[in-house]
Amino acid sequence: MWKLGIRYEVLPGGSVLQRFENARRYGFDAVELPGRYFDNYLDELLAHEEELALPVSSISLGFRGSLISSDPETRRACVEDCKRLFALCHRLGAVGLVMPPVLHMDNHPRFPATVKGRPREEVEDELILPQLAELGAAASGLGVQLLLEAVNPDETDYMFTAAKAVDICRRVNHPGVGVIVDFFHLQWEKGNVPDLIRRAGAGLQHVHVAEHNRTEPGPGHLDFGPGFAALRDIGYDGYVVIECRTLSGDGHDVLPRSAAYLRGLMEEVEST
Repeated sequence: MWKLGIRYEVLPGGSVLQRFENARRYGFDAVELPGRYFDNYLDELLAHEEELALPVSSISLGFRGSLISSDPETRRACVEDCKRLFALCHRLGAVGLVMPPVLHMDNHPRFPATVKGRPREEVEDELILPQLAELGAAASGLGVQLLLEAVNPDETDYMFTAAKAVDICRRVNHPGVGVIVDFFHLQWEKGNVPDLIRRAGAGLQHVHVAEHNRTEPGPGHLDFGPGFAALRDIGYDGYVVIECRTLSGDGHDVLPRSAAYLRGLMEEVEST
């Protein structure tokens, strides 16, 4: 069924090779790389890329700026960094680059709430669409994708619903631009998770999972089963990556349990 991934930064291990090997031993199929922390490990990873125990599923963030910054130079830096990261995705065999368009924590220059009488979101939509078309062409030329992620409204005020990500993706209408859904962020939205996933349809190209409190799936109260059934119904065949901020216990113990838990749910969904 789906391939199961895990984020690099939550894996135990004193080296890149040890972390990838632990992921393999725990029952994962791939590792997703956090671009924010490349300075800590990327050189080591590239020096040993032929020795990695698992493939790289994807890269998340790692670019400067934002495509909806009010500063043109900041927007251009984001475009150029994304193109560089597409090349890295291609080199590592990753499916693509995960992008929330803007996050509060990065404090990028933004337009005021209204711009010449127009809502800021409308202006930002007009800015992002041609840039996404350019990036979609660059990504598809390398056989990868730019994956738009909606995050919860505590973290952004632009693209904080899956419907917004789907709408922008459809308006761009380019095979190099897709959508990622994150079960942690979906819980903030109105409507049930299966319906949100079904509305994404063929545009859905990547999935993140975490518990309600952003630990690894299993020890919390999120019910992943209905959402997994919706993934099956839309014919999803990509990665399901654990993207948690912390672990509920020692990684050597809880990550194998979480991998087994998710695989059990996948098998149950596949058999129904």
